[in-house]
Amino acid sequence: MITTNFWVDLFFTVLLRIALWTLYLNLNKLPPIIRHIDEEELWYYRYPSLDSIVPTTYLYLIMICVPTMIFAIHYLCQYKDERTAADILNGVNGLTLAYCLNGLFSGAMKITIGRPRPNFYLRCFPDGYGTDLEKCVGAYHGQMDGRKSFPSAHSSFVFTGMIYMMLYIYHYYDFRKPRAFRSYIVVLTAMLPLTAILVSVSRTADYHHHYSDVIGGALLGTIIAATMQHIYCRMDDDEALDMRRRLLHFPDPVVVVKVEK
Repeated sequence: MITTNFWVDLFFTVLLRIALWTLYLNLNKLPPIIRHIDEEELWYYRYPSLDSIVPTTYLYLIMICVPTMIFAIHYLCQYKDERTAADILNGVNGLTLAYCLNGLFSGAMKITIGRPRPNFYLRCFPDGYGTDLEKCVGAYHGQMDGRKSFPSAHSSFVFTGMIYMMLYIYHYYDFRKPRAFRSYIVVLTAMLPLTAILVSVSRTADYHHHYSDVIGGALLGTIIAATMQHIYCRMDDDEALDMRRRLLHFPDPVVVVKVEK
């Protein structure tokens, strides 16, 4: 039975995530720190300006559709278990909070680091002529976005989602049974980090990010995903108590029943 406390908790849970995501969107509108670039460094930022291989819309579709499919499969396979709905809700809470925190971290780092993108020169001088970067003639938004290279948001977001769902599957799927499907689950789960790697590497192929930007985003997303997955999917009260007993070698509690004569 769903109680009033459930709806109150759900309200504040959703409210927090809306507030965090709104803050992330506003961070994206702030101008970054303007770092000085020597003329000798210009070659590092003169790569061509190409369209994104994986546009932001496709990134959001991956972030939403892949976890939704996995949660749906989890429910269909274990809907008879009374804990399944609660486990899925915990998973959704952890994933959405992970996305919000990743947005805050990556957005704040972008504006405080202010690293130029590989295609920054052509954002500054679309016609390809000019050396004084303090006199850019390109669109202002393009110039400012061109100084937000580190870390790669595509990389951090996709790694947050895919690593979180990979750990989610490994947590809830019992690899001891049925053994016949073990290899299939392993292969299918391996597609999640592979998807994250391919999306991230595409950001270097279209010259929107340096390799170090992608690596930094991948590390950020992986750390956030692992932390949120541990908090929301592993720190169950009964499991935590059982773990403490095993680590401290406490014996299982003994129940003494008095029998009256």
